[in-house]
Amino acid sequence: MALLFIDGFDHYDPQQLDDFGQPWLARGKAAYLSPQAMRIPGRRPSSYALRLPEGSGGGYVKNLDAGTPSLIVGAALRVAPFENTGGEPVLLGVRDTTAGVAHLVKIGEDGRLKLYRWQSGYDQLLSTSVTTAPARGWHYIELKVVQGTGSGTLDVRVNGMLAIQLSGQDTLQDGGQLLTAFVGAVPGESCPVTVDMDDLYLADTSGTLNTTFLGDVRVDALQPQADGSLTEWTVEGASSAWAAVSDGDEASGIRADAAGLRQSFDIAPLPAMATPAIHGVQVTLLARKTDAGPGQVRGLAVSGSQTAVSADIPLQEQLAWHTALFEADPNAGSAWSEAALNAAEFGVEAG
Repeated sequence: MALLFIDGFDHYDPQQLDDFGQPWLARGKAAYLSPQAMRIPGRRPSSYALRLPEGSGGGYVKNLDAGTPSLIVGAALRVAPFENTGGEPVLLGVRDTTAGVAHLVKIGEDGRLKLYRWQSGYDQLLSTSVTTAPARGWHYIELKVVQGTGSGTLDVRVNGMLAIQLSGQDTLQDGGQLLTAFVGAVPGESCPVTVDMDDLYLADTSGTLNTTFLGDVRVDALQPQADGSLTEWTVEGASSAWAAVSDGDEASGIRADAAGLRQSFDIAPLPAMATPAIHGVQVTLLARKTDAGPGQVRGLAVSGSQTAVSADIPLQEQLAWHTALFEADPNAGSAWSEAALNAAEFGVEAG
């Protein structure tokens, strides 16, 4: 599998308060999110983005479930004006499992991108682009790191154009595989300026699909609009399962009382696009366990005559966001087509 995680930041508000009156901060969907992070209008009409304010709160950090020898991170980014701030804003980067080595992209005051290796708290400038990404506007920035001892590669793209390309690099200096992607600041450090982010993806170079840059992508949140063909979960606080999970009211929901029970939903169709290329579908669940002992669920995709389930997703006592990604259409064994996606059902299976 190459596509690991996507987020368009449309379906949750990190400033929503919990029972203690504190922001939920995306309820664990990110490994870390600045306490000052807020939802703002996105780069498309009727969409949202995430703002990482300047200051000591830090940025956005996403850990993978396991280390990987290659990692690609891409996001639409917009940087506030930062003349004479005394520091170059961090756009995005990746870090290894030991937290000892990171590779990151910064932006200079002239708008050119700069690729750094961060080690033991110090930055080493590796390359500066000719291509620019001026502040105030949205730009799609992508970084690909392939580990190797003298054979590693580092590539940066901006708005679909190659900006920096380095080969024959020692990208395995600390011995740990890549685990973490970050935006706005190196984990544990401050954001020098405000950075807005939208349409994030993480991928590696394994598998047969999505093994390299995806380019300027969009991540659309498609809400359930009707119950699907599998209706085995109990509805609470609503007239139907699809209404319970899509109304934004946590007083309603669905519950499974036994392992193996399945619930699927018909989802809204893709927005009108000329020739959409669908890189994957991510089922996003706001879920918790309600009994003692371990509890888990699985993401579910029903396409044609085939049904696919994800690996087990462990649950906690508190509500948290969980994701399951279906990169290929289980009925075709290849990338999703628009017709197949619009006809498919997605949901959940009790573990």
